[in-house]
Amino acid sequence: MAENKSGLHAIITLPRVFNFIQWLAGAKMYRNKMLQDYIKPFDGCRILDIGCGTGEYIDHLDDFCKEYEYYGFDGEAVYIDHAKKVFKDRKNVHFYLQILTEDSIKDYEGFDMVIATGVLHHLDDQIVTSLLKVAKLALKPGGKFVSYDPGKFEKMSVLENVFWKYDRGRSIRTVEQTEALIKPIFPNYKAHTPYLTYYKSRNIVFECFNT
Repeated sequence: MAENKSGLHAIITLPRVFNFIQWLAGAKMYRNKMLQDYIKPFDGCRILDIGCGTGEYIDHLDDFCKEYEYYGFDGEAVYIDHAKKVFKDRKNVHFYLQILTEDSIKDYEGFDMVIATGVLHHLDDQIVTSLLKVAKLALKPGGKFVSYDPGKFEKMSVLENVFWKYDRGRSIRTVEQTEALIKPIFPNYKAHTPYLTYYKSRNIVFECFNT
């Protein structure tokens, strides 16, 4: 995996530290914008969250749809343990300490949407390709895969350069580099480079359609 977990980056694996840093980064705003503009959940939908972290999208999902089924997968045990404790009374929410593969996803297929938010820039190209194949297998016909990551741009602001240099993920890509990975698996897609929070740092969002 293309991820730096040394030094100060190591403490981010602590759930409370992770959530606090996310809050500082304007997570509430960008999650709401992602849901409203790109993910677009609806009542009765089934959602697969690959790299779900501590399950912080759930509180925001509650504002967008009354009934949904959520499956969150992550490889960090501390995140999954934390999420299971926080959401232990939610019958519609399921967490798994598991890295999904093309074989294991067969046990969980049939999703209306698959999301991987802030995940791809932590992964090498080969693992991204594997994740995209898993997402496609998981989706119903007409379903949608949505990703969000920081991006690398030809001309970047001081803040964008700071994120590019110090982010824990070490595979921050350009739009074109990400397109090259997505297009062979999801030929029908839309790429966006929005500002999702209160500071001026662009992100790369892909909507990929299972047509």
